[in-house]
Amino acid sequence: MFSIIKHTMKRIRIPLLTLIMVALCGNPGWAAGLLKPIGAGADAALGIRSHRVEVTINNGFVRTEVDQVFANSGTSPIEGIYSFPLPKQASLSELSLWVAGREILGEVVEKVQARKIYAEQQAQGQQVALAEQHDYKAFDVRVGNIPAQSEIRVRLVYYQPLDIDQNVGRYLYPLAEGNVDDQRIAFWSVDDRVSGPFSFHLQLKSAFPIKDVRLPGLDKEAVVSTVAADEGGGTLIDVTIDRPEGSDLGRDIVFYYRLDDQVPARIELIPYKAQREEPGTFMLVVTPAADLQPIAEGVDWTFVLDTSGSMGGHKIATLTAGVSRVLAAMRPADRFRIITFNNSAQELTSGYVAADPEQVRQWSDRVKALPSGGGTNLFAGLEQAYRKLDNDRTTGVILVTDGVANVGQTEQRDFLELLRKYDIRLFTMVIGNSANQPLLERLAKESGGFAMNISTADDISGRLLQAKSKVLHQNLHDVEIVIDGERVTDLTPQQPGNLYLGQQLVQLGRYQGSGEVTIRLRGKISDQQQQWQTRAVLPEIDRDNPELERIWALAKIDELMTQVRDEGENEALRQQITELGLRYSLVTDYTSMLVVNDGVLEREGLQQHNAERVQRERAAQQQRAAQPVTSYRVDTTAASTEGNSQGAFGNRPAPGIGSGPVGLLVVPLVAWLKRRKQQ
Repeated sequence: MFSIIKHTMKRIRIPLLTLIMVALCGNPGWAAGLLKPIGAGADAALGIRSHRVEVTINNGFVRTEVDQVFANSGTSPIEGIYSFPLPKQASLSELSLWVAGREILGEVVEKVQARKIYAEQQAQGQQVALAEQHDYKAFDVRVGNIPAQSEIRVRLVYYQPLDIDQNVGRYLYPLAEGNVDDQRIAFWSVDDRVSGPFSFHLQLKSAFPIKDVRLPGLDKEAVVSTVAADEGGGTLIDVTIDRPEGSDLGRDIVFYYRLDDQVPARIELIPYKAQREEPGTFMLVVTPAADLQPIAEGVDWTFVLDTSGSMGGHKIATLTAGVSRVLAAMRPADRFRIITFNNSAQELTSGYVAADPEQVRQWSDRVKALPSGGGTNLFAGLEQAYRKLDNDRTTGVILVTDGVANVGQTEQRDFLELLRKYDIRLFTMVIGNSANQPLLERLAKESGGFAMNISTADDISGRLLQAKSKVLHQNLHDVEIVIDGERVTDLTPQQPGNLYLGQQLVQLGRYQGSGEVTIRLRGKISDQQQQWQTRAVLPEIDRDNPELERIWALAKIDELMTQVRDEGENEALRQQITELGLRYSLVTDYTSMLVVNDGVLEREGLQQHNAERVQRERAAQQQRAAQPVTSYRVDTTAASTEGNSQGAFGNRPAPGIGSGPVGLLVVPLVAWLKRRKQQ
């Protein structure tokens, strides 16, 4: 039975900028939840009984566990599909069903074979589950044969690296769907309510002091119940959100934390190596303190605004409010022009307009009145932005879009060809969940810029402040990491690109053997070569962080998928992605995670690689939970820094966003705790 649930910019003389920014904080068209066909009525018996989230942030990466109970109040077995937005750089690594009180763990299988086995088991009345990746948009989890008048428990786990930007760490639990998939929206409706309790628990373990925390929109609901410095000098923070019955799953949860202003610039190396004879994996995190000077001259800003149908409702309203904020923040020496696009592109202003108070007020009102509708001709919008540039002035192009191009030229290679005609750096801020993050990140990297995504629940002013401080300073360009000594292979990303003020560089790799290595960071500031270095040891054995293998493999898969989008699919790329997915138990475009009884796996000749991997990961997690926070900084000793005990960057503070009146984080940690105690 089939039922679906209720479910220094330019590299030559003239500096040029392109900044893609957005302001967005409304409700989306639909959300994470149970899917059912539009117009179907028989599926009302199925609902989400409980939704529990456990998050652990520890030294560079995050583990998110989602535990849900689905209830079937009907008189016959039913199938359900739970869909949630695809988290950025997330590796779905566990999917479990509880049958007769016993956990059955999923194994990764090639997608076609997984679908075949799932359909066969479902037809036989067996309890079965299947997790698939819906392109860059979502994870879909199918649960077959949920018994009548019964419940079934489903659990999933994913890992992702954590970036710290200008001393601010940001974790997003994505729930709000981006309203970007017209075919999906036309077919499905979504039940995004939890009939029973909803709970969210986050534990942060930091090797460095934390000054502020923030959960936008949740100040009265979130409880920061534990803050302590452990015996190793690290900081522990505990956040809990408990909601009553009937809560919805339509709004993201965003958690910010800001490191103390005196936390140093640094180089950290997190290793994993299970056996002497096996290759090891590492994550290198570089937080530099380069002398990036502010850009003082006036700037020409071109706003390119997406007014297509996917930007409708709260999106277009909050988008225009954000643009108005940016206009109001301009300096007298700045100028601006405004372009909109849907099925085609139009310029509202006739050339550049002086950013005086009257012009800013007039055009802010015009922007706020913009309607939405039609398709998304993103190519036309960008093409229009690259016209009428004044070569005697610094120029910034601000593109506001979710990047879902569906009119005109839409292939990734088309956009790359356009960018390569100009020596312009593109900075992308990607709107909401399910946006075309791969396309916008690719364009940013190709041009030497950076990508920043923003949630419907974000601190919009703070995110804009982060972006503004980056683009109005010099950058470290032509960056590369050179690791000498032991044999290091399979670095990803192979070409890091450029680094902007306060931005970290995170690079993953593999290594053979063990021993001392020299790590060099090289880059240019205004075409002047700079270099920083330190020494570190790649260990013979270190079993503390087995999750790094999956995170590295997912990064390699992302690079291969970039080639697929650039050049088109071919058998060699497909095979490489499939092999990585199978070997490291990852859900990809070509592999799925299947939950069936052990006997089915044996009959199909499928090995339980994921069960062995999960066992190692869970054991390491239990061990880390009982230990003090570990610092992986490697540039703190005289030996590692060639006689300089102050680290590779002279023990200078890492560039931060600061704590001004419009800062990203406005609630100091001590004040937050005091307030919670008084309530």
